[in-house]
Amino acid sequence: MFRGCIDMFHSYQAVTRLLVTAGEVRGRKKLQKMVFIAQSLGHAFSEPFELHVWGPYSEVLAVKLKEMVDWGIALEESLPGPAGNHHYVYTPGPRAAMVAGDQATGLSALVEDLNSRDATFLEGVATALYLRGQGRDDASITEILPRIKPDKFSDPGRVEAVIAYSDGLERYRIPL
Repeated sequence: MFRGCIDMFHSYQAVTRLLVTAGEVRGRKKLQKMVFIAQSLGHAFSEPFELHVWGPYSEVLAVKLKEMVDWGIALEESLPGPAGNHHYVYTPGPRAAMVAGDQATGLSALVEDLNSRDATFLEGVATALYLRGQGRDDASITEILPRIKPDKFSDPGRVEAVIAYSDGLERYRIPL
């Protein structure tokens, strides 16, 4: 019976591993971007993503995260944020170790790197990777990113930093 419970949570395993590795992720947007970036590099995340206002977003991941909190796999702390909104902090819950299983190869270093960045920067990186996945080259990304996110990426230096960081993430790619 216990084995059946673990099998039931198999689709939550990769997200749980990411959370256990990170120890803490500050923000829903940041967690979404971390999963998308890891998935883009071949790590075992299955959530479908679409491009939204804040970059690639997965409704499936949002639902999974809520379920993980409901089941004690993850803990969610709501903190007051600027302008009366809330900021969410995620940490592994008491059942996380049961679901996480063994650590995935190469995920630790990637998660630590991503978690050290701010959510807005990861939004730019995830958007750049999404656009690359749509067949866009860096020159077109350099034009598109400031156009679709002028409030965050109008500075050419910031866009260059996003492209350079995206290139550097290749060291974390899982070989096919």
